[in-house]
Amino acid sequence: MEQGLIAKFFESFVTLFIVIDPILVAPLFAALTHGSTQKERTSVAVQATLISVGVLVFFALLGPAMLHHLGIELASFRAAGGLLLFLIGFRMFFNPDDEVDAKRPGPKASARDNVAFFPLALPMLAGPGAIATVMLLMNDAKVQFEGEALAAQGMVLAALALVLIIGIPVMMSSGSIAKALGRTGMNMISRLLGMLLMALATQYVFDGIRVGILERVGNG
Repeated sequence: MEQGLIAKFFESFVTLFIVIDPILVAPLFAALTHGSTQKERTSVAVQATLISVGVLVFFALLGPAMLHHLGIELASFRAAGGLLLFLIGFRMFFNPDDEVDAKRPGPKASARDNVAFFPLALPMLAGPGAIATVMLLMNDAKVQFEGEALAAQGMVLAALALVLIIGIPVMMSSGSIAKALGRTGMNMISRLLGMLLMALATQYVFDGIRVGILERVGNG
């Protein structure tokens, strides 16, 4: 069972890393903090990470209860979340520049007091895709590890924290990363991650349909 928990941690880490994509955030962080001191850049990166952790942990723990209150079954949410992730992956694969533009802030987002919350935390790090993904991973952990559900969900939260913590040095070194990879390198990485995300999203949709429709028909 311990190996299963470790496997769950790595599965969650890879999935969340693809969805949150701190590499994609890096060049945008560099643009937003252009002209800032090293201390100011560090403060913005840490604040954005803490806000993202708070938002995603909130939905990870209370999201299922909110869905239940609204009368939305997890199977339906899984299918809808899969479609959302597929659209993100599709855009990353076929036109990675569109994915960058979709997360690029408007003119009003240039004030330093606001960029840690918007657009860095929302929607860059803790966007709709990340919220849907962390809720689905928490539900999977509960279903797959009935006897150790809390431990499995702890692994999901640990993977989430690690991805966001990794995002801090990635953002801080954003200028060097963007310069080293270049436009072609960034697009290549985005396309590779997009392909993996589309495959994962398709599985989410299939699972949602299977649980939400096919099993009901079979039981009926």
